[in-house]
Amino acid sequence: MSVLSPKAESLLNTLAIQPGVTQQHMDGLRDAITSSPALVDLFNDTLVCTAPVM
Repeated sequence: MSVLSPKAESLLNTLAIQPGVTQQHMDGLRDAITSSPALVDLFNDTLVCTAPVM
């Protein structure tokens, strides 16, 4: 089972506190990402190549 990296979790947490973003949005996004091990791996791998989350 693929697990979101700490960097991925941090990005999702940062997104969750943005104005206009609801828990329903975040639940849907998290479900969409985590429903596919390949997508989790792609998400994690993409974040390895990016600047740190502010």
